[in-house]
Amino acid sequence: MGVTHALRTSEYRDREAQYRWVQKLMGMRQVHIWDYSRLNFVYTTLSKRKLQWFVDEGYADGWDDPRFPTVQGMTRRGLQTEALKEFILMQGASRNVNLMEWEKLWTLNKRIIDPVCPRHVAVSDRGKVPVNITNGPSHPEVVSVAKHKKYPPAGVKATTRTSRIWLDAEDAMSVREGEEVTLMDWGNCVIDRIIKDSAGQDIVSIQAHLNLDGSVKSTRLKLTWLPDIGNLVPLSLFDFDYLITKKKVEDDDNLADVVNATTKIETRAHGDANMRTLQKGTVIQLERKGHFIVDEVFVRSDSPMALFAIPDGRIKTWGVSADVKK
Repeated sequence: MGVTHALRTSEYRDREAQYRWVQKLMGMRQVHIWDYSRLNFVYTTLSKRKLQWFVDEGYADGWDDPRFPTVQGMTRRGLQTEALKEFILMQGASRNVNLMEWEKLWTLNKRIIDPVCPRHVAVSDRGKVPVNITNGPSHPEVVSVAKHKKYPPAGVKATTRTSRIWLDAEDAMSVREGEEVTLMDWGNCVIDRIIKDSAGQDIVSIQAHLNLDGSVKSTRLKLTWLPDIGNLVPLSLFDFDYLITKKKVEDDDNLADVVNATTKIETRAHGDANMRTLQKGTVIQLERKGHFIVDEVFVRSDSPMALFAIPDGRIKTWGVSADVKK
């Protein structure tokens, strides 16, 4: 009987007469109702009944699926509580019906995680290229480098330098013979020779030599790399797309007609040895690949860690998320 105000979303406005009738019938005082619009997102349904359909039909793994607009799903994908609170406060209690883009929320999230999360390195398995450094160390050398150069509390990590290293296929294709490039957290090296297969298409290996006196500022390419050692960490990197291909889902839409067939893409890779100790839920940045959250930790070498890509508010390069930006 002490209730004076009721807050509710505007879709219940049609039942206000019934609500008042019940109050009068029971001799209760009239409650002041404050309507506000429900928050809607593009390519998303917030209907619990429709979300359950995705689970029942096998398009989602459960209510904590990282593709779901649930708190459990979004935090599992890397959304920070602070970002969610800030986003909600920015919206306020408006009666205007808005169809929100996800980019604003994920941009806020990046602003929170980027200044503090530790940096690590990963190289994709597909097409990775070995680089033989002729004047590299005769034995592996271990040096300590900062996990985040602008945030000392992130700590340090051990980086191993060897005479044979790995590059991503895309990076190997971007270098030119005779060019001086920068190996991040090491120094400059000069590309002496690029060796391709018999068809002259794929790069088999690269020969180079260190030039540690070279200027990092003068190089065109700053490359991430991994040493050729046995304790690298196997990774499964997952990226996700919208579950729905239609921007605004109507009540009478058949979900089977608008469901997205491909919503998860997996990339196999290897990460630096420091990633062995990462705990579930840890947010990191893989240098030049983006931010990720640990979903499954390292257990053994034949079982890859699972890392989920955290959206950063920028344009995606595949799936519905890419198509809608064209």
